[in-house]
Amino acid sequence: MDYLKKSKHLWIIPAYGIFYMVSFMLMERSSVETHLIHTFLDDKIPFCEYFIIPYVLWYFVVIGSVLYFALGNPGKKEYYQYMATLAVGMTIFLIVSYVYPNGQDLRPELTGGSIFIQAVQFLYLIDTPTNIFPSMHVFNAVACCVALLHNEKCRKNKIFTAGNIILTTSIVLSTMFLKQHSVEDVITALILNAVCYQIFYRIIPENQEKFEKMLTRREIFTVPNLLTAARLVLALAFMAMIQRSDLQGGKAWFALILLAVLATDILDGKIARSTGRVTEIGKILDPVADKITQFVILTCMVPRYSVAKILLMLFFIKESYTLVLGWKYILDTDKNQMVRWHARLNTGVTYLTALILFAVPAVPLSTANILLGAVGICMLMSFVLYMDEFRLAQERSKQPVSKKIPGRVG
Repeated sequence: MDYLKKSKHLWIIPAYGIFYMVSFMLMERSSVETHLIHTFLDDKIPFCEYFIIPYVLWYFVVIGSVLYFALGNPGKKEYYQYMATLAVGMTIFLIVSYVYPNGQDLRPELTGGSIFIQAVQFLYLIDTPTNIFPSMHVFNAVACCVALLHNEKCRKNKIFTAGNIILTTSIVLSTMFLKQHSVEDVITALILNAVCYQIFYRIIPENQEKFEKMLTRREIFTVPNLLTAARLVLALAFMAMIQRSDLQGGKAWFALILLAVLATDILDGKIARSTGRVTEIGKILDPVADKITQFVILTCMVPRYSVAKILLMLFFIKESYTLVLGWKYILDTDKNQMVRWHARLNTGVTYLTALILFAVPAVPLSTANILLGAVGICMLMSFVLYMDEFRLAQERSKQPVSKKIPGRVG
């Protein structure tokens, strides 16, 4: 009984494992149109059957590392960091696979009777070329490598560390040389690794006290935060419906979802301020939900309107810039960046455009382009104003308090 109490943290592994496998098998059995992922770089990479060796070793690496951190490592901190990384990455993979069914057509016709060719043929037989984005083979391998590099006992063994890095690199390469994954799958997985590393190995440990205050039941489970979380769920549901249903037949549902998204965006802030339940986690969750929702809307527009591709690129540039500079501003001033009028205008115009394009029947292409142009103008204006705002804040931070430049930030 004492052992069970001490080892209750281990139930995470079978519980999440069952959830993941059931979810994955259900998606594999669903018959939906998949989006092919193929880049010109994939055609430059030759097929090499010998990479089946590191590819198969991945299974032993992941299982062995999970067992090591669960049973062989005395510290729970590293166990939770590793499990959280795997869980977040794999859950994001499930969500992406559901809302954006994907696959690839990279596999070559295999000839020859070598044991390596036969092994690859067996792999192709049991592993369908669908639901590949981002690559979980890459993500889990790199997550394992990072966890072991952060483990003091493993890190002290130089030979083990070198072997760990070499094997991880081989596993990453094997996904492309065996034509199991596109370069795009691999790059996306590595980006996801970088984000999870920053969250679980840098940001949370360095701000543990702050997160302990933020991540309490009272701080998390507030009506505004639940509304914000609902907006995220609705955005993903919207994308899933767009990908998996007839656009013309589902316009009423699209309209209802978009109106619900808009309602949650308006109500969460108003309720938080009127009831005095403005929380630190809410200040982070609300803008994140806004950005994800806008990203989903723009992504759903791309297959139908060529102009939306430009908007999506502009969105990435704008949000990457404001993310980096915004975090720097928060760290330098210990203040949260306020949502500006131009950002609200940009969000409102984006929602309105989406409502018209996805809910109104037979919108002419010329009208759609005008609406998307308005979204682009608002987005560009907001980007320029944020750039100016961060510039003024940076200038102010470099000057003495008595000579600070008056501006909009601070």
